[in-house]
Amino acid sequence: MAKKHILLIDDDMWMRELMANVLQRHRYTVSHAANAIEGIERIDEIRPDMIVLDLMMPGPNGIVLLHELQSYSDTSAIPVVACTNSAAELPLGMLAPYGVKRIIDKTTMNLGDIVTAARRYA
Repeated sequence: MAKKHILLIDDDMWMRELMANVLQRHRYTVSHAANAIEGIERIDEIRPDMIVLDLMMPGPNGIVLLHELQSYSDTSAIPVVACTNSAAELPLGMLAPYGVKRIIDKTTMNLGDIVTAARRYA
């Protein structure tokens, strides 16, 4: 069975590295992007099995990227896990139409939450 490929899009390099390390230990292939524009480029290059997306980033934010993903049939099917400090203000029902399967609150998460999401959605 081929390894699942997960794309991490977050402007916080430290957070990306933490998530990448735990996912790689669980045998996932991981790519990174520091912002939404770089994320779109990576999505076009690799067609990930799942995206972990920070919603609040400088420049075009994660919400803009969600809209872009839904604009195309091939990218609209990619499951997205939102990982944000703003989880309390963003109910899943509001983001589900944009492909978001789960919202993880960065302020209370443990890294196992990312692995659990990857097992379920990637």
